[in-house]
Amino acid sequence: MQRRDFIQQAAITGGVLMLTPSELYKVKARHVGLQMWSVRDYADKDALGTITKLAAMGYKELEGYKYADGKFYNWTPKEFKTQLKHLGLKMLSAHTAVNLQSWDPQKNDLSDGMKKCIDAHAELGVKQLLCPHVDKEHRNAEDMKALIDILNPIGVACKKAGIQFGYHNHDFEFVKTDGKYLMDTILQGTDPDLVIWEMDLYWVKFAHEDPIQWIKKYPGRIHAFHVKDMANTAGHETIEVGDGTIDFADIFTHSKEAGIKYYFIELENYRTTSMEGVEKALRNLKSILNK
Repeated sequence: MQRRDFIQQAAITGGVLMLTPSELYKVKARHVGLQMWSVRDYADKDALGTITKLAAMGYKELEGYKYADGKFYNWTPKEFKTQLKHLGLKMLSAHTAVNLQSWDPQKNDLSDGMKKCIDAHAELGVKQLLCPHVDKEHRNAEDMKALIDILNPIGVACKKAGIQFGYHNHDFEFVKTDGKYLMDTILQGTDPDLVIWEMDLYWVKFAHEDPIQWIKKYPGRIHAFHVKDMANTAGHETIEVGDGTIDFADIFTHSKEAGIKYYFIELENYRTTSMEGVEKALRNLKSILNK
């Protein structure tokens, strides 16, 4: 009997289970999906064929990245949503370009392009929109301050559209400048209700940081995990979840404290094909979550 079945049976028969809050959280249904960047080599050539295969693997939820001028893979938001729905899929989260051009200083408002982007994602049904990256040339103090200053206004616009805005980390946010991590500067310089954190567990570990300590520092602020494992090699490449060195089971016991709503698998290095990799990663992640 699986643990979840045992819990249900105990409830029916009047059994008393002494589970901690984190254990109770673990057995609840969660949003487990895939960041589509993982299979871009397939999706960029055949988006429909790719999402069809992902649905057949057992994926129900996706995180996008392929937005351009009001469209996704050359589909309008309505068309893409229809294709996803037909396959039993939802695009719950998405990465999109957020930079200094997202703000129009002449209007003292978001750029028309940023507004169009938010509207398109809202029409698609996206619930979470994220700033995924900052180009290296803009990681200086002046440009980062300017970027942080526009994150709250983007968060306001997203909230009005029914979307939660947030920031996705890499490793450079964990380098100290003037004694302070950039990740702290971003989170402390923005409104927690307007800008949440999608914690990429691989990049936190790559930066030699402890995800659990960051969860304790910002409880409730982290609404999503990017779940990709780290190979036990000199290059520390990404590897399928469960086949590397990251102790996800330990981290996931802090999911409730973090505020987690979504677990998105990502894979950037492949031992076979990207499609085979994300299929294996899904099996492994479900196994970890259901332990």
